[in-house]
Amino acid sequence: MKFSLYLFGNFLKSFTLITIGSVLVFGIIDFVGNIKMWLLRGMGQVAEYYLNYLPYIIYLVSPVALMLTAIASIGAMARHLEISAMQGAGRGPFRILLPALATGVVITILLFAIGEIILPDANYRRLEIAETRMEQRKNPRIKEKHQFIFIGSDHSDWYFKYYNGVEKKGEQISIVLQDNGKPIARYDAKKIEWVDTSASWVLFDGWARYFSQNGDLTAYKFNTLDIKKQTSVLPEDIINERQSHEEMSAKQISRRIEILKRSGEETQKMETQWHFKYSGPVTALVTLIIALSLSHKYKRGGSLSQQFGIGIIMTFSYYIVVRVGLQMGENGILEPWLGAWIGHIIYGTVALAMLFRSFRL
Repeated sequence: MKFSLYLFGNFLKSFTLITIGSVLVFGIIDFVGNIKMWLLRGMGQVAEYYLNYLPYIIYLVSPVALMLTAIASIGAMARHLEISAMQGAGRGPFRILLPALATGVVITILLFAIGEIILPDANYRRLEIAETRMEQRKNPRIKEKHQFIFIGSDHSDWYFKYYNGVEKKGEQISIVLQDNGKPIARYDAKKIEWVDTSASWVLFDGWARYFSQNGDLTAYKFNTLDIKKQTSVLPEDIINERQSHEEMSAKQISRRIEILKRSGEETQKMETQWHFKYSGPVTALVTLIIALSLSHKYKRGGSLSQQFGIGIIMTFSYYIVVRVGLQMGENGILEPWLGAWIGHIIYGTVALAMLFRSFRL
């Protein structure tokens, strides 16, 4: 137990220091690379940009930091024969490495949580700050629309004269609810507004009409009407400013795919990125297993720099295969799930084979 805590403490301390160092190096390189842009911006914008960029940097560098940590801390313990001493005391190699593997699993879960909870909003704000005026004119984020129709997933048709996606308000709105192609209700209002506190749409100054199965019509005028129970449409379904998968969670991507399918648009890219939301964090665990297989056993004549070299080559080749798989999935060459997972399947199998082979040697 004491050895496990000792190994866990060493591993966690090394991982923290290496992660902090990697984040600082990454940030400095990015700042210098964008120095022309920052010279035209205020310090407040620069600080806000990197504050929002920080979670994404941690997400990106964590797999490499885990690999470097394993080789540095576990490799050093192997070179000092601490692991050999524990094996001589009757502990198996898997049990010895269990604290490091458990840390890798926890970090993988945390990376997924960061990707779902923190990154979407942070990346959205970061990319908005980074956009130049020329980019905004060339590829503007849609914030409002005039005279358009939206088809909801709940068999509802929405007719807008005007809608503002930032304020979540619209004017001159008509909503038709259907059941098996037959209208069951219609709402016409001067204004519509999304209320965050109740998570519902509220109509103002209009008429509500209900159609019975035998053709009878019931109509009444209202000043305000909450239609939360009548529709499941959300503001981001109507206008979605978040055009990149980096700005969306898996749930938001899933809703976006449904909307694109209803519009008859291509969803291959979004489906691949939805699967990658789940497969991406696995990179951290796979790189850790590769590093442990290289470093936990003492080899006479084997140097730490050699282990670093092999680990870095394997890690970056792993990244390349993952990116190639994603491109193939997005372009329709592979199924979306396979494009997102193929790199992890290949290198995960190789990593496990390397680890069990190192146990037998």
